[in-house]
Amino acid sequence: MKSQELISLPDIGQRLADKILEIIETGGLWKLDEFQTDNDITTMNLFGQVWGTGPAAAKKWFDQGFRTLDDLRTKAKLTHNQIIGLKYYDEFLERIPREEVSEIEKVVSDAVQVLRPGVIIQTCGSYRRGKASCGDVDVLISHPDGVSHEYLFYPLVDGLKLCGFLTDDLMYSEKVDEEPGSHMKYCGVCLLPGEGRKHRRLDIIIVPYQEYACALLYFTGSTLFNRSMRHLADGMNLYLSQHRLNTGIIRNGKTKINLGTRLPTPTEESIFNYLNLPYRPPHERDH
Repeated sequence: MKSQELISLPDIGQRLADKILEIIETGGLWKLDEFQTDNDITTMNLFGQVWGTGPAAAKKWFDQGFRTLDDLRTKAKLTHNQIIGLKYYDEFLERIPREEVSEIEKVVSDAVQVLRPGVIIQTCGSYRRGKASCGDVDVLISHPDGVSHEYLFYPLVDGLKLCGFLTDDLMYSEKVDEEPGSHMKYCGVCLLPGEGRKHRRLDIIIVPYQEYACALLYFTGSTLFNRSMRHLADGMNLYLSQHRLNTGIIRNGKTKINLGTRLPTPTEESIFNYLNLPYRPPHERDH
């Protein structure tokens, strides 16, 4: 097998292709061989579970001689997100019971309905796929009139902070090629009122209604299911993302020269129809 053959597969770039070939040809990966003991691997896993930390940061800390979370707290140079990840390390690792996710959704829903009656609010991810517990909570918000979602983001987030529900910020993001407030995402930490409550990871995503179905599909997941849907769309000369489904794509290899024309996607079912697929409900989207 050659590198070029691997790169032709979906989501495989040159660096990943090189690693796959190394494993095929040698039976191992030299970077992994650097970690000779179970303790080394345990330490890397420990660091890798700090929210906001990738493999490169975990490896850097290891190379600097850090071996415990206290080493990171007292000696490492941390980003804001890594500080928060360490602050709530144990709580973030715990799965969130489905009933608690419903409570979190209700707090957000009650707050947003006061600001803009008639909004659509849907908790996505493994919750929508019917799982008994979740790693975090992804709440998707839109409005059927196509305009009432605008300028909702900051009043909603600020209100949830004032009441003490949102305790820590992780990230704000805005889709820069649209009007302010049109497609925005907040990543943060929430805490339900009452004794014994735990800090939970919460994402709030507000999207225009014309993007709602594609966003709902994307944020529901699973990751493997989304990748398969995008790969199928590519094979039909379509382009599927969390924002849109486009037709008439012009490509030069993997590079898109022209994104073509947006197709109307009023529902998730419409996306499946364009891809000539029978509709698959959320609980059947784990693979």
